[in-house]
Amino acid sequence: MGYGEKVKKWFFDEEGDEYDVADESYDAVEVDTEPKTSLFEQPKYSKTTEAVKALNASKDSHLVLFEPRSFGETQDIANYLKSKKATVVNLHRLQKDQAKRVVDFLSGVIYAIEGDIQRIGPKIFLCTPHNISVAGTIDLDEEEQED
Repeated sequence: MGYGEKVKKWFFDEEGDEYDVADESYDAVEVDTEPKTSLFEQPKYSKTTEAVKALNASKDSHLVLFEPRSFGETQDIANYLKSKKATVVNLHRLQKDQAKRVVDFLSGVIYAIEGDIQRIGPKIFLCTPHNISVAGTIDLDEEEQED
């Protein structure tokens, strides 16, 4: 007696006679193995999903966040840029003169690796090596540019 017959007997045979199983043909049931996403998990905008897919396609690219507390930590940022990883540098914890030194040093590193540096906020910079491109710009208000 096969597995299907045992299950059928267990559900439909009340008398317990294991040899009295009717030979019925039944349709095969298709089981959907793809996980279904809920309405909340579906992407709202196709541009966002295209950008995420493009980022996932290049597994070599990484984004590293830095918030240096001294100029000495700038070499660590340069090492990440040399290893082709993008960095976001938040200079809020540095004095104005030290923040300027960090930006000058990183500008030299960016020039050497043919990358790009962009200001994305007050005292926040995005540094990217040549293998990572950035589309778009962020316009800062007048009071944000003075910092």
